[in-house]
Amino acid sequence: MSFPPSLLHAASAKISEVLENAWAPSTRAKYDNSVTLYLHWCNSEGLPSDKRLPASEITLCAFVAHLAGTMSGSSIRSHLSGLKRWHILANMPYTSSPRLSYLLRGADNMTPGSSRRAPRPPVTLAMIRVLHDSLDLQNSLDACVLATATTAFWAQARLGELLSPSAKYFDPSRIPRLANLDKASTSAGSRKLHLPATKVAGPRGEDIYICKQNGRSDPITALARHISRNSLTADLPLFSYDIGDGRHLALTRTKFLNRCNEIWTRQGWPRLTGHCFRIGGTTELLVAGVPPDVVKAMGRWSSDSFLRYWRSLELIAPKYVERLSKTHTHSLP
Repeated sequence: MSFPPSLLHAASAKISEVLENAWAPSTRAKYDNSVTLYLHWCNSEGLPSDKRLPASEITLCAFVAHLAGTMSGSSIRSHLSGLKRWHILANMPYTSSPRLSYLLRGADNMTPGSSRRAPRPPVTLAMIRVLHDSLDLQNSLDACVLATATTAFWAQARLGELLSPSAKYFDPSRIPRLANLDKASTSAGSRKLHLPATKVAGPRGEDIYICKQNGRSDPITALARHISRNSLTADLPLFSYDIGDGRHLALTRTKFLNRCNEIWTRQGWPRLTGHCFRIGGTTELLVAGVPPDVVKAMGRWSSDSFLRYWRSLELIAPKYVERLSKTHTHSLP
């Protein structure tokens, strides 16, 4: 079947538009950098332009071999993912092979010590309490920061599901509005929040549960204070703050982390990343004795990643394993 030229042009433009939306804006930017890195390498090797796209199997293997030993294997895999996207957008075949897979395994083993990241530390309950005590909760931005921090921590949420990464990549369709926050579902005030877009479910979204806590880390109190202080309306991003004259600005991941780290580094803690909130909330719930299957379901964890991101196992294990003889009376013969 052949298309008229005008229809083919329109279809191609629409295909390109839809394809671009297969990746999040921040991922697209990262993958664009991978293509730039690859093209610089092609230039340094004198590879002819017509040999760069599509890249042959030997070209991809040579690129991986060039990077091996200079960065982690996971970083090299990410660059290859960027090249694969480049091929998909150009409707060109991307050639993988068993040899390429083994080269990546070799690159893992050649990862320099400087590129091996220590496991990310969790945000702790003590750190959330320090935020509460150090932020000016009469300030519109600070009230929003505490509401975000306590929600991310106790609901085990990914920051990218609550906030846009930066003003440049702000997308109101991917972050929750006040209208997405349900009324209290328990007498204590716990609430359900619908996330319009998530890492796993995409634009179908998922629900998270924000449960009432005691003391200064309580997300329900923090949310109520934030909503009142910032005079939020149903159509505004849930985590936005009043900048005067009835205008609001959506809190971004960058601004949020900068404010948190500004406080924590003064107390001697290292700078932390957004994922540390999710890890911290998971760890705190496990240490508190919440059954692991409940924590896993609330955090929307897959089996493998749930185990990989456990922290403080030395505190968690005794909760479930220590002194079993007191309650465990049966054993194998």
